[in-house]
Amino acid sequence: MRKLLLLTGLLLAAPLFAAVEDDVKAAENAWLTGITKNDFRKLETVLAEDLVYLHSTGVMDSKASYVKSLQSGKQKYVSGKINELKVRVYGTTAVINGDANFEFVTDGKPGKAHLKYTHVFVKGGKGWQLVSHQSLKVAD
Repeated sequence: MRKLLLLTGLLLAAPLFAAVEDDVKAAENAWLTGITKNDFRKLETVLAEDLVYLHSTGVMDSKASYVKSLQSGKQKYVSGKINELKVRVYGTTAVINGDANFEFVTDGKPGKAHLKYTHVFVKGGKGWQLVSHQSLKVAD
């Protein structure tokens, strides 16, 4: 009987886990839309104040410096396509491992990159917010 109750509980909880994962994916998409469309409202919501953003070049940004580089045009993402996402949720923390392709302009120079990356989101008063980004370039 205990096993049956446990199994029933797990089956009932499965949709809740899927809904949380969908919320995290929505936050990930808000980040992508924010950087590719210069949607600073979205970025204000989805980026945590204590964000640590480690680019594939080794440059490290805070939320303020990252947004400033986007607003000034120093960094511009022309397009971004997420190829694969793996989402793991641990209570109010979520870890995403992703694979994506980006076209960008940095300091006036166009470029392309195939990236593997890790995002850490934490759920708080503003919803799921990105607290850590780390990426690395993949040789094609």
